[in-house]
Amino acid sequence: MTMGLIFERRRVERLGIIGFGVTGRATVEFSLGRGVTPIVSEARSLTPSERGWLAERGVRFEERGHTPSFLADADVLVLSPGVPPGILPLDEARKSEVPVVSEIDLAGSLIDPPIVAVTGTNGKSTVATLIGAILESAGKDVVVAGNIGIPAISIVDEVSSADAVVLEVSSYQLEQSLHFHPQVAILLNLAPDHLSRHGTMDAYAAAKGRIFRRQTPADAAILPSDLAPAFDRGEGRRIFFDRERFTLPPYLESLPPHNRENLRAAISAARALLPDIDPASIPEDAVRSAVSLPHRLEVIGEVDGVRVIDDSKSTNPAAAIAALRAVDGPVVLLIGGRSKGAGYDALAREVKAHRVRRVVAYGEAADELSSIFSRAGVEIDRAADLERGISIGVYAARPGDTLLFSPACSSFDRFRDFAERGDVFTRYVEGLPGFSRMAGEGNPG
Repeated sequence: MTMGLIFERRRVERLGIIGFGVTGRATVEFSLGRGVTPIVSEARSLTPSERGWLAERGVRFEERGHTPSFLADADVLVLSPGVPPGILPLDEARKSEVPVVSEIDLAGSLIDPPIVAVTGTNGKSTVATLIGAILESAGKDVVVAGNIGIPAISIVDEVSSADAVVLEVSSYQLEQSLHFHPQVAILLNLAPDHLSRHGTMDAYAAAKGRIFRRQTPADAAILPSDLAPAFDRGEGRRIFFDRERFTLPPYLESLPPHNRENLRAAISAARALLPDIDPASIPEDAVRSAVSLPHRLEVIGEVDGVRVIDDSKSTNPAAAIAALRAVDGPVVLLIGGRSKGAGYDALAREVKAHRVRRVVAYGEAADELSSIFSRAGVEIDRAADLERGISIGVYAARPGDTLLFSPACSSFDRFRDFAERGDVFTRYVEGLPGFSRMAGEGNPG
């Protein structure tokens, strides 16, 4: 393993790591593996196990706030995605000409193979996984990482012989990035999300658009044609995946509409790297496996003839709209969690136009959602928590209906993330009287 670290022609002996979540921990491990001294600064109180983990490795840290004097020891500061880039100590560091960069800035500078970066409001994990599957079906060695659950910094010393690295990247990561340069960059879609962080849709869109910022004419910038006017910066050659002309796989029409678009985007990205790929020959099992990720329109089973679907990954209204359009037949829709603050009027209109038998809202956002849906003429039941919402939904559904758990909200009113929320949902459903598995379980379509 190569020892030491050079970033932007600067020798790094002490790496300041701001935030100690999954990404921060991975960055500490990367630093120690490189013989670089990490120091950790965390705004919250660390847990006893986190303090112990750092102490065992001899890592200096501060908690309950970021102080300029502590950060002054670092040669470069790396931000974890959850850290807002405008906090005061970082401004002080910039004035002292200490580079303040994102984790994907640092990781991207150390990854030799071509980088395919995927962002968008919805579908990022699915498309990143699809690209990996398509390239692997063509005989290529591909690593998929990033916001999908494997920090990019954790794979930089393992990918030197890979043919490509596919990274899912979030608006939080892109907002912080100054140097990130993917050879293929994909923006899938844009809908209201993360406005509590970004403030406005314009700021959110600007963060997403940074994926194209460092591209050159040798690179590919892939997006849908309807977003072209809003994202016209960057030098990458523009490819509109909804207008690309290629022979599509024969099973395309059997996929739900959102996954047809996801597959088109993934094929466009794969062809940007390997123009000779024949889309019609992409194995169906590889595609179906890629679009069947956990907590994404995942069929859990049925309760007394009511099909139950876990779509906990639906963390905004646009995702819930896509879920409704993917499910056939009458639906009881279970939504709730922590509000994203925008987009729920459109969801209410979709519910009114769809065969939705009942809507149940639970948790912190229940009152807000009830008010919005009532204004749209949609009746809504309220539940104090997820478990009560499931019970109301199952009782309201009839045999042949689908109970669709597509929250349209973040999980942070109660759960650590969408995966924990989906796991709790699944365990509760599996414990209900009358629950049974269904033959051919998977994702609709």
